[in-house]
Amino acid sequence: MNKKLVAIIVAVVAVIAIGGGVWALTQNESNEDAMMKDESTSDTMKKDGAMKDDAMEEDSMKEDSAMSEDAVMAKHGSYVTLAKYNANKGDYKDTTKVYFFHAPWCPVCKAFDEELSASQSKIPTGATLIKTDFDSETELRQKYGVTYQHTFVQVDDSGNLVNKWTESDLDTALAAIKV
Repeated sequence: MNKKLVAIIVAVVAVIAIGGGVWALTQNESNEDAMMKDESTSDTMKKDGAMKDDAMEEDSMKEDSAMSEDAVMAKHGSYVTLAKYNANKGDYKDTTKVYFFHAPWCPVCKAFDEELSASQSKIPTGATLIKTDFDSETELRQKYGVTYQHTFVQVDDSGNLVNKWTESDLDTALAAIKV
């Protein structure tokens, strides 16, 4: 009788363990689907936001065509992609350069990106924040010893490390920039 009871208990535990594993697997797939949907929505919102930003920028240029990018930088810093930075390095030669290692699947990174895109006025005057893809820029990650996303790396004009930090609060992260 005791052997039957033990066998029943073992069978019940096995069923619960297998059921829990199946449930966890389906939850993980659901979370991944939701993350992919969020990422897609975020990309669409960014594109829509970029179009609005472009239109506003054109209006601003019409109002004051004498206002240069240097004049804008005098009011606050800038937030650019690595591709834009690499294509126009001369435009940023007199600024403090900070790589922001961003991953589209990272919730902290997504929040930082949305806030910075919406309000570059938070960036210290004279600083250029360079949005750098954590997943694809492995060479830069290795060069600066970056091991996880939402890491900031400040470099000098020669690309030498000045300061490196990871932060989950944007205001604190931006306060660490040495301008």
